[in-house]
Amino acid sequence: MHFLVLKENIQKILTIAGRNISNRPQLPILSNILLKTENGKLTLAVTNLEIGVIFTIPAKIEKEGETTIPGKLLTEFVSLLSAEKIEFLLEGTNLRVLTNKTKASFSTTPPADFPPFPKPPEIKNMFSFTKIKDALTHTVFAASLDEGRPVLTGVKTVVSNGKLTLSATDGYRLSMENVDIPDKKEEFTLILPSQTLTEVMRIAADLKVEDVGFSIIENKNQAVFTFPQVHVFTRLIDGEFPNVEKIIPTMFKTKVTVGREELLQSVKTASLFARSAANIVKVKVEKEGLRLSAVTPQIGEDEDFIETKVEGEEGEIAFNYRFLMDLLNNFPEEEVVFEMSGPLNPGVFKPASGKSPFLHIIMPVRIQS
Repeated sequence: MHFLVLKENIQKILTIAGRNISNRPQLPILSNILLKTENGKLTLAVTNLEIGVIFTIPAKIEKEGETTIPGKLLTEFVSLLSAEKIEFLLEGTNLRVLTNKTKASFSTTPPADFPPFPKPPEIKNMFSFTKIKDALTHTVFAASLDEGRPVLTGVKTVVSNGKLTLSATDGYRLSMENVDIPDKKEEFTLILPSQTLTEVMRIAADLKVEDVGFSIIENKNQAVFTFPQVHVFTRLIDGEFPNVEKIIPTMFKTKVTVGREELLQSVKTASLFARSAANIVKVKVEKEGLRLSAVTPQIGEDEDFIETKVEGEEGEIAFNYRFLMDLLNNFPEEEVVFEMSGPLNPGVFKPASGKSPFLHIIMPVRIQS
């Protein structure tokens, strides 16, 4: 194998690829990146067995071949080079990397040890990424990080009747949003890993793409996202996603309209005193507004009042401040509608304009009077 490539092209790809290389892989080969030259192009591939990414970039190919090399090391090395062009030459089991000033040699591992990728299927669905990225941002943060319940680490993704609906929950909160996709799409319901969706958003932002292709690899229980010169493979999550529609309250006793930034600032202040008290922030609804408070006996207490529009009954409820901050940092508008119907019932959060199809629910924390 022998090829020359522009540093600008390969460094950008290596930076993206590096995010998907495990620091402590199950198999040593997973810390490597696959380099392959064929048909006048250079292909780079990485995988952590949860997500796999294949990149194709232009290069001057002198001799075809393939090998694998430690990915983190190669990424760091290339980032430090000052040359515009980099030459790669495979000699035996060593890969030489050359510029006009620098020479280095990397030990390689046979490519046969690298996990194989399925052949990308024909793209059946094209989505406007600019239309769906906000819905992804507003939902993926609510998925669980606990692998003990794998189904909750995913985002339920439904395409039906001209809409894309996304739902994510960790059992304590729920985020939902739908997007109109009027052009005809293949209808499906599946659970996609939230970490994959997060990486897809990052790659799309890095590459500044406007559209993304999506296909399901039926016999492999996998799916693939397709961008220009990039394929992102992911496993699908098996299991029954909770029937989240059942927990969405249909009525409320109290409705509050409050500014997102003002509420976020108040939650941040209260969090300083809540961190040592199970993260609990009390929210008291009064006639003229909201009163947020947090108490840690060994540290002190905080109370903050926000003048807001209040409809219905007064009341009190408590939340984990982390959930409130996650919500407010990802909220789609500047005004928040908060609805509640008692201290033990879920709190509902919606955009005040009524134009956004975003819905968020947080389960309250039971506290002693």
